Parts: sequence; structure tokens; C-alpha cells
Amino acid sequence: MLLKRDPAPPGTTQASTGRTVILGYRDRLCEEDLGRTVDLVPHALIEDGDAAARAAGPGGVTDQHVALLDAIVEQLEGTMPPGAGELRLPRFHTCRAALDVPVGAGSMATKRRRLRDELYLQLLLRRPFLGTLARLAGATGDNFLVNIWLSLFQLLVVGLPRRVYGLWLSRRRSLRWVGSRRPKGANFLRMALTITPSGIARSNHALVQRMLLMALLNDLSKAASPSRLWIHRPRRRWPFVLLLPEVGEEGTPVRQLLDTYADIVRTEPPAPLMVLGALQGEPPSYAQTVPADVRSVTGLADRVHSLYTRGSASAVYVVPLSASDDDGPADRWVETNPQVTVRASGRGDYVRALAAPVVVCALVAGGLYFVERDTGPAPSCHKVSSGEIVGVTDGRECHLGVPGRDNELLALEAVAAEQNRDAVTSGRPYRTVVFFAPLTAEPGDSTPVSIQSLRGTLAAQNQVNSREGDIVQIRLLIANAGKYFAYGSQNGQGPDVAREIIERKDRDRIAAVVGITQSRPSSFAAVGEISAASIPVIGNSVTGSRMVDERAPSYYFQVSPSNDRIAEVMAEFAAYSEQIGELTTSKDGRTAVVVYDPDDEFFSADLQRKFTEHYKGGKVVNVPYYENRNGQIVSEVARDICAEIRASGGYILYAGRSGEMPELFDALQASADCRKADGKPVAVFSESTAATYMQDPGDMLQKHSVLKPYYVMLNNSTGTVSPDSPYSEFTVRFRSVFKDGSVPEGNAAGAYDALRVASEVINSVYAQYKTPQNSSAPFQPTDVYARLSNPGVQNFSGASGLLSLDSRHKYPPNKAVYVLESHTDKSVTTWMACGLLPDQPPGLDNPATWGSRGKARPCPSA
Repeated sequence: MLLKRDPAPPGTTQASTGRTVILGYRDRLCEEDLGRTVDLVPHALIEDGDAAARAAGPGGVTDQHVALLDAIVEQLEGTMPPGAGELRLPRFHTCRAALDVPVGAGSMATKRRRLRDELYLQLLLRRPFLGTLARLAGATGDNFLVNIWLSLFQLLVVGLPRRVYGLWLSRRRSLRWVGSRRPKGANFLRMALTITPSGIARSNHALVQRMLLMALLNDLSKAASPSRLWIHRPRRRWPFVLLLPEVGEEGTPVRQLLDTYADIVRTEPPAPLMVLGALQGEPPSYAQTVPADVRSVTGLADRVHSLYTRGSASAVYVVPLSASDDDGPADRWVETNPQVTVRASGRGDYVRALAAPVVVCALVAGGLYFVERDTGPAPSCHKVSSGEIVGVTDGRECHLGVPGRDNELLALEAVAAEQNRDAVTSGRPYRTVVFFAPLTAEPGDSTPVSIQSLRGTLAAQNQVNSREGDIVQIRLLIANAGKYFAYGSQNGQGPDVAREIIERKDRDRIAAVVGITQSRPSSFAAVGEISAASIPVIGNSVTGSRMVDERAPSYYFQVSPSNDRIAEVMAEFAAYSEQIGELTTSKDGRTAVVVYDPDDEFFSADLQRKFTEHYKGGKVVNVPYYENRNGQIVSEVARDICAEIRASGGYILYAGRSGEMPELFDALQASADCRKADGKPVAVFSESTAATYMQDPGDMLQKHSVLKPYYVMLNNSTGTVSPDSPYSEFTVRFRSVFKDGSVPEGNAAGAYDALRVASEVINSVYAQYKTPQNSSAPFQPTDVYARLSNPGVQNFSGASGLLSLDSRHKYPPNKAVYVLESHTDKSVTTWMACGLLPDQPPGLDNPATWGSRGKARPCPSA
């Protein structure tokens, strides 16, 4: 209804106008209660200035037509009466959110998935309870029964709502009209793409306003007729009210809104929205005038009443108001009649609303429990006696880290979850690769080196999945075998993580396993178990000779060299480098005090034997240092080492595990025997260096001033960036993924190369199997193994050197090996670089020498 008052008779002044009538009517929709205003009916009062103010506001809204609808919705939601519940407008908010979703580049399917995911996130913001439940569902339990319940809980509060919401978006008829007037069979997501910021219809303001207004009217119709089981249903027996104090000329914001409304209600079912405005200019062409009945003082009011109660042919009517002001009796009628009659909720409303849903929920929950119990997958994460959580996760389904204890691992799981989501929803084919390693330790232990390898793997996943073209995306599963790889294979005391990987092979499309990172009997057994299931494994940071000799599992490869190669380089540097020479004083050569674990046959004892065989620089003195102490006192080991150093003037060759290094270094610093008479520090040369020292060398050097560490690394971890360098490409990619200051060191580089080699082979197999009719190209891990065996990869330029792997070379020949020194400012000096370096041409003698100018020596080659 548009109110239009006739001009006042000549010589008189009108006390009220159409505008004052509208404002007075707004006052009747509220009442004063104990000094505060209480809304009786949800209403909105909109003027042209509302659109202009919002269009220039800090929210960045540029379309005044959208801003006007935002203002209407905000007021309607804010004026819901007490006891009437919250006004929910799902269709409007869904369509409104689509206007601001950047869908980026990609195929139409990819864009639709991005739009769907973002709209679901917006839904969680509007439904905080769903978001809270989703976070709770990520918890893990202490036993199998608890995990069953948590799996059921996760299904109910995460999987089911997301699935239902996706179906609601794509199949609900109430959203199919987006973009036009009910196109037959239209899909909301497809149509909504056209109104996103980059959509082809985003600049069509009339279309956008019509779409939003239709969504709002649909929502209001639903809100005015809620379920009969709802408590507040009796309180919703009124229409919503939209007041327009000034409807101006054609082209003004409010007039355009009215034009759109009139066009919609002419063809759509009526909506419970009472629009009351004051006309300032000429009536619109579509409006009909309500004629007054001069025979009755209430004739005009009776006609208006009949239009509302019996329906009408037109959507908009003009009601002419008398040119004369109301008299006293009319004023008294307004003052003495109540504004709006309302009904409060009674006890019966609560009983009816609560009883039926309780019964339905009980039946549904019981049915879902048995479905989950019979067919659901077993829990993937298991808490073991040490307090660690072992198992397999994609970063979302469960967590392998304990909060407050494994925060680094939890942060990396979050990165994996995000990158996995992007890979699966990219619209391109994907395969799963499992990173399998010991990622946790007991309280007080140093951070596992495998954490850095996981960082490198995630950086490689980011690099592979961001490549252009027909590239198979990599989805990454994280598998934690626990400290010492204790739960990596059949062990008789807990979970068998290798078996869990094998059981997921088909369901998760597993193509390969990478990582391992340790040479142990338990890791060897785990690799053997996976190899027996015909899944190829590519290890990094694995150097034990037993891992690659004739007893090695047939499906196992590694990007790192063996201990024989590393020991040869270490022996060369220790015997002839100026750096070690300056810190040793023996006249009979440089005595190597080798610290090793005699019980660690796969790594430490193996490295000790290989070094002794290759070392020509002087005597070798062995000092046992056990990983499993069995009563050994670290301070006594340190005293024995320092005594040998004092007696021989030699240096320490640390052949132990990286995790045992910090405690020994602390003991060496505390031992008075390690303070040499000449004031020089003791040289320490290590193959396996603690992760904490790699990440924060300054802290290590300050706390251990009596030591001068040098260490072997499998990439040139100087952190410098130069054009076209594989080192630089890795460094830049690593720092783009991890902005927390983590150092892109050699363990990360090796893992980076392992995943990229796996990806290279997977893409080769995919290209072989795909057809125009089947772009998903089904292939098995055995196909990946066959391709890796023959022809394999040749001279692959990795961050850790030029790599060649095939059936004859299960680990790279003449692998690049570096000797580095870290400084307090995190800078790194490269003292030796031998092998097939990635920034050198392929060949067996690049570089041919090492050492300072004039004192160069031939590089060991193998």
C-alpha cells in the first residue's frame, strides 16, 4: 500500500503527511515496558539514505541495491519479539554469501566445489553449535570402545550435516530460481557461480536484487508458518512489515526496490510481507488506486481491509488520504485501541514440540549406531602405553599429536588437511602417498628428525599440486610408527601401523609410501611388510647398509646414500680438512674418538665399522654410548671421551643417533676434562645431528662453547637463493609453506625429493593408462613399482643432488654428500661438497675435487 495525501486546501497547513503516518505506524509496532521499548512485530524502516550510507561504509559494499536488502534483513532480525524465537533466513544468507565468494581459476566443477565449501563454512558461522561439535569430533579416545563412540559422533555431527547441506544446495527446489524465474532443472551452485565476484552476471544489479529479494520472501513465508512441533509457532501469527517513509521518483533506491517487489509478487505466491509506503511523486504505472467511498467515513478503510483479507489482482495499490487532518475522535481511537494482539506460549506448546523429536532422535540414533558398528572403518589413531598416539591420518580424521606435547606435529597435520582438501577437490585425478616414520617421542626426548622430513614432504606436496597441466594431485596420509618405530609392524604389544596402511590401500588409492627416516630392525620389518603387499617404498634419511643390501625388501628404494658412501666422505674430511686439523694436536696423525652404540647394528655400529675401514688420518679409539642406556651414566661416558681427547689431542666422531646427541653434548660441556690447555674447542664431527640443533644452532653453540660441531648433510642447506638452483627452488617453496622460521635443512630436502620422485613416476604411469574415455586412469601400486624399476628415474635434479633410481640402483650412485658448519646467526658454511650435485652437469666426477685453492683433493666417488 502506498499512501498519497492530497494537497492541502489553499491557505491551510497539514499537520501530518504520508511520511508522518508511516512513522506513526512504526510506533504502533512497539510498546513501552518498564522504560524499554519492546517490539511486537518484526519490521524494517528503509529510506534512500540507508543505501547510500551503507554503500560508502567500511564494509566495502559497492552495490546500493544489495546494501538496501542487507539493511532490511538486519532490522527484521533485530526486531523479532520476545518469545518468538530467532529469525532464520537460510536462502537469503546463502545467496548473499555467494556474492562475496572468490572461486578463483579452474574448471567449472572445481569452482562449484570451492563455492560449496565456502558456503558451508559460512553456515558454520551462522550455526556456532555445528562448528563446536565439528571441533569436538576431532578428539581421540583411549580405547577401542571410546573410539567407536567418537566415530559415531563424528559421523553424526560432521559427515552427515555436510552431506545434507550439499544436497540442499544442489537439489532443493526452493533455490532453483536463482538467476532467472524458475528455470527448469536449474542447479543452484551452477547458477550461483554467475553472481560471484568473477561471475558473468555479477554486474547485473537488477538481477542480483531480484534474486536476493526472492530468497528473502521465500524465507519469510517459511518463518511465518513454522513446524507445528515448534514451541514458538503460536507467536508467529502475523506478517512481517516493511515501511517506506518516502517512495521517490523512478530510479531512486527505494523505488527500484518497490519495482522489483511488484514484479516478483505478480508472478510468485504471496509472501507474508506487508509493505507500507508514502508516495512522494507520481504513482508507478503498475499501481492501482483504491477509490474512496464518499457515502461512508470508513469506506476507504473497509476497501483496504478487503484487499488484505480476500486477495487482489494487483500487487501495489495507492491509497489516497484526505487533504484535511483527522479530527479528535480519530485521534482518540488510535490512542485507545491496542497496537497488536499477541499470544504467549503455553505448557502444551512445549510438550507437543519436545515429545515427538525426542522419540524420532532416539530411533534414528539407535539405527545409526548399528550401521556404524557394522560397516564403519576401524579407528585410525591409537594411544599406546607410552602416551604416544600412533596410526594413520589425513590430518582431519584423527590426530597423532598430544596437545601441549606434540604441537609441531599437530600444526603439520593442519597443513596436510588443508592441502589434501585442495587436492581432492581440485577436479584433477589424485593418488595417495603415505609419509611413514616415527613422529613422536616420550616426554623429555628431543624432537624427532622425522618432523623435519614431514615438513619437506608437505612442501613437495605443495609444489607438485601447484604445477600446471594434467598432473596427478598428491593426497598425503601421515603414519606415525612411534618412538624407535615400535609400532611400525607386527610387534605383539599394540597396533601394527604397516598393516593399517595396507588395509587402506584400495580405499585411499595409495600409490606409494615415503619417509621411513631410520635404519632399525623395526623399520626394516615395517618396510618388508609393506613391500610384501606390493606397495613401493621410497625412504629418505635412511643410510644403514642392511636397508639396501641383498636382504633388502624388493619394493624398497631410497634417495639417501648408504653408510659406506657417507663414511668414505667423513673419513676423507676428517683426515685432510684444515678445519679438523686446526683443532687437533697429535703428532701421530688425527686421532678419531668414535662414539657409537655397539648394539645398534643397523646404523651406529655399521657407520663405525665403515668409517674405521676408510679412515687413514690416524688412530681410531672407540667409546660405547648406548641408545638404551641399561644403567650407563652419560656423565661417565663424557668423562671417558674427554680423557681420550686430552690424551690424544684428537677429535670426536659422533656415530650415534641424533636423538641421543643433546644429552651427551650437555655432559661434555659440563666435564672439566674437555677444556683443553690451548683454549681451543673440541671438534665434533657427526653424521646424524639433532633436529633442535639444526633449527637453532645459535642456542646449541652458546650452550656448548667447548665444542666445535661439523656435520654431514645430504643437501647444501645454506639457505641462500640463486636463480635456477634446485637448492633455491626447494628453499623458496619450503619457506612459502612454513613461515614459522623452520630451517630447510637436509632431512627436509631428502623427503622433498622422495615425494617428488614418487610423483614423477605416478604421472608417468598415469600418462600410460589414461584414455579419452577414462581420465581417472585406474592403476595399482605395482604399476608404480614397475615404472620405478624400469626405466626408473635418471639424473633427476633434486634438492639433495642428482638422483638415479631403478632396479639396479635402489639408492643413488655417487650421491651428493656435504660437510657443513652452522653459526650462531643460522648461516651455514659448506666445507666439502662431493658427488652428483644438482647444480652441476651429470657425470661421475662433478665436482672432481674439494678443499681450499692450492690444497684441493680428489672427491671420493662411489
